Amino acid sequence: MKKVIIMIIVIFGLISCSGPGNNMDTSADIEQIRELIRKSTEANNRGDVDGWVDLFDDNAVYMTNGMPEISTKEGLEEVARSGFTSGKTDIVMTPDEIEVLGDWAFARSQIKGIYTPNNDDTPLPIDMKQIAIYRRQADGSWKIARLIGNSNRD
Repeated sequence: MKKVIIMIIVIFGLISCSGPGNNMDTSADIEQIRELIRKSTEANNRGDVDGWVDLFDDNAVYMTNGMPEISTKEGLEEVARSGFTSGKTDIVMTPDEIEVLGDWAFARSQIKGIYTPNNDDTPLPIDMKQIAIYRRQADGSWKIARLIGNSNRD
């Protein structure tokens, strides 16, 4: 809980420092984040565990419907391996909003598609929303620091 409060304070601090008077060009950062979203889509659709896990920061936290939060690389690998080996996804991720706030950024996205379980030919619709918080890495690249998603379906 303490980390969440600190993160909120940091984000609000960044927002206040990057207000309307700040004319920083964030277009290159936004394009890098769009590329991460594209890579995440591809990794999901290929069932690429390593490709998906590599998109995350070393201290990332992943939170989704009906699961405990995942906060280790091993946990990310386990959840990806479990999901990717149980069926095939064919999804499209569409960012609705991307904001860059210094060395932090967030994207609000929609995920739509189909999941076909290996043990059943009945495809299941995917209709989700997610918030991803990104952190700039020491080399200037971006990685997912927090990924929070939930279903639009019951």
